[in-house]
Amino acid sequence: MKNTHKNDPFTESLHNPKKFTLTFELVPGRGAGGKNIDRLLEFARLVEKDGRITALSITDNAGGHPALAPVAIGSEIQKMGLEPMIHFSLKDKNRSQIESHLFLYQRQKFRNLLILGGDYPKPTYCGQAKPVYDLDSIQTLRLVERIKGGHYRYMEQDKDYIEPFDFRCGCVVSPFKLTEAEQVWQYAKLLKKIRSGAKFIITQLGYDLHKFKELLLFLREQGVRIPVLANVFIPSPKVAKFMAGGGVPGVVLSRELADLMQQEEKKKRLQRAAGMIAALRRLGFAGIHLGGNGLSFQDVAFVLDQAEQISAANSLSWQNIHFPVHPCWYLYKKNGSRRQLRPGKRPGMHRLQQWTHDFLFSKKTTASLLFGRFCLFCNRSRRGRKIITICERIIKEILFNCRMCGDCTLSEFTYLCSQSGCPKRLVNGPCGGSSEGKCEVFPDRPCFFVRVYGRLDKKRTLEELAQATVLPPRDWALDQTSSWINYFAGIDHTGNSKERRGR
Repeated sequence: MKNTHKNDPFTESLHNPKKFTLTFELVPGRGAGGKNIDRLLEFARLVEKDGRITALSITDNAGGHPALAPVAIGSEIQKMGLEPMIHFSLKDKNRSQIESHLFLYQRQKFRNLLILGGDYPKPTYCGQAKPVYDLDSIQTLRLVERIKGGHYRYMEQDKDYIEPFDFRCGCVVSPFKLTEAEQVWQYAKLLKKIRSGAKFIITQLGYDLHKFKELLLFLREQGVRIPVLANVFIPSPKVAKFMAGGGVPGVVLSRELADLMQQEEKKKRLQRAAGMIAALRRLGFAGIHLGGNGLSFQDVAFVLDQAEQISAANSLSWQNIHFPVHPCWYLYKKNGSRRQLRPGKRPGMHRLQQWTHDFLFSKKTTASLLFGRFCLFCNRSRRGRKIITICERIIKEILFNCRMCGDCTLSEFTYLCSQSGCPKRLVNGPCGGSSEGKCEVFPDRPCFFVRVYGRLDKKRTLEELAQATVLPPRDWALDQTSSWINYFAGIDHTGNSKERRGR
């Protein structure tokens, strides 16, 4: 395939070991124009003139709030000669809309996409918007790779798509989780994203330098060589206090730092960011993803100037830039060795449920073979399908709070239902929005994947979680049908039929 990235300054910078890549995050507001949009475009013009920032990332309905679509700002800064990095949020798009946007972005020659699930939608016109999350970030990365490879499913027939698509997709990870289960899942899902086609990584924002260092150590241990950008965010005192109180999903900011920011002037916050940039560069990050609310270009230029001076003078100190949150779990000990994982602390009825599943659904036991024949026999008539579907619904709703998706993944998730247990219905790992083991959407409940971790085999490793099969998107044609029939008929995810239909 023809390489169209030769004139992409962002990609060239990322892969040049002599360069330290700088990006900045723009956040479009609500409305098609106005002072906010004018400020963003003026900021972009100054960035182009300065020349140090190689890409401007543009958020996609940040915080779950509706805002100007990133393609609008992206198109305008592209005309200025700047490289846009488009945030590709999945909370508002089903798979048809995802493909439609990919066609649009190819047409616009947007080459760099940041694939992320996105914050849960907030109430808007006439109440709460319906969350979509039809594909997760891993499934979307795989879809992009399939389209880039020239394989695309037409309505009536399969054939190669002649026009080449060429995107470089990045992914996000949070190394700042406070509990073991959350952090292990973040790293396991990151490895899945990389295997699925992610070409660069951007971290969640955080202020614990040991956690930043741990991420690089983990990637080196896994033999991963793709570029990583560290997120350096400069909040206003008000926003810092809001973050420290858990107001932004997945963001960890210590109350000590938030209290400090209430008392200090803006220059101190900018100097702290400069110190963090210098420290993260020394740790080995390929670059920085800079952001903040209420920042002028002059503020950003001051931060970059200060960071260069600190690096040149070799005057770096972690004092006043390193703010861990306690208590916090780390994957590595101080001597660099791995901590022993402790999954399976709350196994519940997992073993009994596993035995029952193997007995009836392994396709190896006599009982399983007979039950399979019975299900297929019932599938021959409408009445038979209705009877077995009602039986399945009653049994599984009582035992598992089942939603009758028709493509059961109970066995993959220690017999917890992802459709009822996770508000985003994720099946390949958690989002980044959990906090201290609690769900982003329902903070009074534990995160679904934290519950799964508590029921895993005690010998399960992080690498085994990462090597688990990537589950395909849910086939909505199976909704409210019998997963028992679908399993034995080979039309659920275990029959690999989705991969064939995805061509």
